[in-house]
Amino acid sequence: MTDQPVIEGKKPEELSKVNSLIDEGKLDEALTLLNNYEQKEGLNHHDKASCHLLQCKILFWQGKLKELIKLAEQIYKESRRLENIFLKVDSLLIMTHALAMLNKFAEAFDLIKQGEELIKTIPQKLTKAYKQREAYLAFIKGFLCSRRGGRTPKNADLALKYLEHSLALREELGIKHEIAEVLGEMAWTRLIIGELNRALKYAKRSLVLAKESRKKYYIASSFKFLGQLFHAKGDLDRGIRNYEQSLVLFKELNNKDRLAWVLNNVSDAYRMGGELERALECIGQSMALHRELGKLTWLADNYHYLIQILIDKGDLERAQISLHEMEQMKNQLKDEDINLAYLHNKALVLKASLRARDRGKAEEIYTQFLEDENLDFESKYTVLLNLCELLLTELRITNDQGVLDELKQYIGQLLEIAEKSHSHWIMGETYLLQAKLALLSLDLKEARRLLTQGQQIAEKFGLDLLARKISNDHDELLKELNMWENLEASDISLAERMELARLNKQMGQMVRKRELELPDLHDEEPIILLIISKDGSPVFSESFVEEWSFEENLFGGFLTAVNSFSVEVFSEGLNRANFGEYTIIMDSISPFLVCYLFKGQSYLAQQKLKSFIDNFKKDENIWKTFNKFNQACRVVQLKNVPSLGPLIKEIFH
Repeated sequence: MTDQPVIEGKKPEELSKVNSLIDEGKLDEALTLLNNYEQKEGLNHHDKASCHLLQCKILFWQGKLKELIKLAEQIYKESRRLENIFLKVDSLLIMTHALAMLNKFAEAFDLIKQGEELIKTIPQKLTKAYKQREAYLAFIKGFLCSRRGGRTPKNADLALKYLEHSLALREELGIKHEIAEVLGEMAWTRLIIGELNRALKYAKRSLVLAKESRKKYYIASSFKFLGQLFHAKGDLDRGIRNYEQSLVLFKELNNKDRLAWVLNNVSDAYRMGGELERALECIGQSMALHRELGKLTWLADNYHYLIQILIDKGDLERAQISLHEMEQMKNQLKDEDINLAYLHNKALVLKASLRARDRGKAEEIYTQFLEDENLDFESKYTVLLNLCELLLTELRITNDQGVLDELKQYIGQLLEIAEKSHSHWIMGETYLLQAKLALLSLDLKEARRLLTQGQQIAEKFGLDLLARKISNDHDELLKELNMWENLEASDISLAERMELARLNKQMGQMVRKRELELPDLHDEEPIILLIISKDGSPVFSESFVEEWSFEENLFGGFLTAVNSFSVEVFSEGLNRANFGEYTIIMDSISPFLVCYLFKGQSYLAQQKLKSFIDNFKKDENIWKTFNKFNQACRVVQLKNVPSLGPLIKEIFH
């Protein structure tokens, strides 16, 4: 939103006071003062129009978007009579932004076209004025692209193109809250395509600049974006803390629109963490605000979250009552979006029933949803996930191989959706789900390969909690390999295998988006670090315990196991194995293979091995020495590379 004054020259004392109140976040007082100033005798039409434009900005920060649009329309008509290009452009842009915030995308796009033509008419000698409005226009276009037509990578890429253009102009102008605004939107867009680490950097920088600008709306928005990102990463405590700081500021601004939105998200975070009473409290507050504001489409969305909380509580009676209230709203409004939301929630309630007939009706609704070619990725994912849970229930009862085959087909579709929509969290969780299905078929190598693949995706895109979850499941599988191998000769049922694989628990966690249950993170006990050549000859070894010296029999057995495992690693896509009571992990940096043997959890051990390899490659002296000794078939000693010992000590000790 631009701060460029419409009329150059000395500001009246009243307007200076208004700006001071705005900076203090006292928007109601600022609006009252503006209303009084507008009645002042002697004001010309330009002054009154400028005053109205400032009122529009305050209404925007308070979330009173419908009032803003009416006032902006008046300013636009007045600006045409006054032939004031700045008033015309500014009123059009803020009106477009408000329409976009209300999800009235078609109307917003119509105005965007007018805005593009109008900005071209601004005199180029007024460089700052032109750039500021060009930046605002690019921001709005980016905002629209990231939200229209569902969350697709194509729209996100186009949105980032506009937002980066806006950012470049705003950084050149140096207006901090405007830079913060576009950085927040870039964080949101990166979140859509699953680039959470990059998104987090944008959001953190947005908060810093917003705080420096001292403008509460942008500080609150930055906290909101941070809350969303930590929520998406599964870090619920940090997500809730940021949401709550956002709520405090939006409350001070009397912005009920944003308060309702954030409360809905806080409710979902509490539900994911199992704090269902607090979740109910927050969703109730959000619904009350949406009723007060008359935002019934958003209220329908609230019902979805409310019904899910009640189902999680096991209160199916209240869930049914809430569904009936939603049905009345659907019948009254006759809105297609609300109708679809109602059907989805009806299926949720039916699915939670203990009666097979009700679950069958839920399956019918979900199957009908899949036939809709216009169903967006997120909705299709939700439908498929619920169908999978229904099939799991059927599989547990029937032990029917045909049900298992149908389940695998749906899960394959889940993975396809995740890949197309760049939903990396979904992709990682789906690989974990596929791994557990592979266990049902006793395909242990496939299960391990899928776990490895899922963890790699989670780590690549900053999903640290999910990566830890998959790593822990992989560790558990390695401990249980003998048990699974022995099951092949037994008559154990599919239902019993499901229980052993903890498949129902994983599916329930995905469907209800519950907080990941993780054991405490502990450092492993290091045993030995080994670097070998392509032909399997040791190039370097560092033992962390006395009995594992180069000359010991244990080392010889370990080296044999490594040479055998290295073939499996690169042919099967695995990265770890058991060696007695120990775990081996390895990675390649051609022409070497780096292996690490340890006791304990694998997750931190893997991070340490990656850190070692990264530093190994960066240190030119280490790299040259290892290649030289390898070509001469000699073993590297710590004394040959002075920087190697401190590196190992820093990372592994």
